[in-house]
Amino acid sequence: MRLWFKRTFYLDKICAYLDNTDLVKVLIGQRRVWKSYIMKQIVDYLLTEKKIQPQNILFINLEIDFLKYKDLQELDSTIKGHIEKSNKSSRFYLFIDEVQELNGWEKLINSYRANDLFDIDLFITWSNATLLSSDLSTYLAGRYIEFEIMPFSYNEYLGYFQFKNTKEHFLEYINLSWIPELYKMDQEESKINYLKSLKDSIILKDIVKRYNIKEIDLLERIFLFLSGNIGNLFSLNSIVKKLKWLNLVSNVTTIGNYINYLEKTFIIHGVERYDVKGKKILEWEKKYYLNDVGFLNFFVSSYDLWSGKKLENLVYNHLRHHGYKVYVGNIWNLEIDFVAEKGKEILYLQVAYSISSEEVFAREFWNLAKIKDNYKKMVLSLDEIVNDYEWIIHQNIWVFLTKDI
Repeated sequence: MRLWFKRTFYLDKICAYLDNTDLVKVLIGQRRVWKSYIMKQIVDYLLTEKKIQPQNILFINLEIDFLKYKDLQELDSTIKGHIEKSNKSSRFYLFIDEVQELNGWEKLINSYRANDLFDIDLFITWSNATLLSSDLSTYLAGRYIEFEIMPFSYNEYLGYFQFKNTKEHFLEYINLSWIPELYKMDQEESKINYLKSLKDSIILKDIVKRYNIKEIDLLERIFLFLSGNIGNLFSLNSIVKKLKWLNLVSNVTTIGNYINYLEKTFIIHGVERYDVKGKKILEWEKKYYLNDVGFLNFFVSSYDLWSGKKLENLVYNHLRHHGYKVYVGNIWNLEIDFVAEKGKEILYLQVAYSISSEEVFAREFWNLAKIKDNYKKMVLSLDEIVNDYEWIIHQNIWVFLTKDI
């Protein structure tokens, strides 16, 4: 794997904790978003910048190498063998990719972290959110820090191809995929096959196998249904009714569980509603957004490629990429596309394809104007000519995505 393109947004964050051996560094996120790539770049940094000797670094990819280890004891023996051969006057750096592939991994990781005989800095990756949190909370008791790795941001896309920021390149980005491996492929068929393989890996390995799912077709149809309806409000009851129209009969409990499993793999994200006036979460209904719109672009052929919902999805990912907790806003029964919170900061956002009429202007700007606080309020659109309205900022979406929030 060539390491020429540095994902500095993540590398800077993770390397800030380098040599803090009290904390296990945990990279989480959907499969094939380059978690292992980033770990290998950390290895490269240790070798080239910190001049760490190669024998003091061990990288194990359990998704590829798990057949080498019959059990936990064999993996433990391998790791300790490398530590014995290392320069014991220097720190040892251990990287384990897709650590969940081996049962009992959490006890092994904890044993290295807690053993005073080892001077070891630990890095692991994982592709399931909730299981990771519960297992690590049990065995590491807060002695870890998580970094969620997402698909390529728009800034990374521009950097990868060395493009200038133009509306044309923005539209290419949003109508392709944000999984970087696809950028090496020229043929449409290759891209479709790659994304199908990714979808199957997530559904079959991370959900069906882990949760012993019997209704595999229903699970996949739920994913495709949500992919084709990003940015729409749904209750579980309404999803059950929609699926019934597609001759998929199920119940609220099963549908809720399956959506929860999909969310745990990071392939989709559910967004709760937030009452801006009452400052509380509104239960029952959620919107869903994709981790990568490539699934929509290549698998939902009837979808409008220029839909504003896809712009919403991109803005949602951008906000999460920058560490915001994101909600769908509600004030006086009017919708605010996003209420984003980070620390004491709040940002209100409306996303539109174009401010092309008085009706759209009223919906996008006046909804925000009803929020009577002093936090930043923005309308984002594809309009090349933008005009602010009173204290509400109007900005090109492709400009917003390349600036600090």
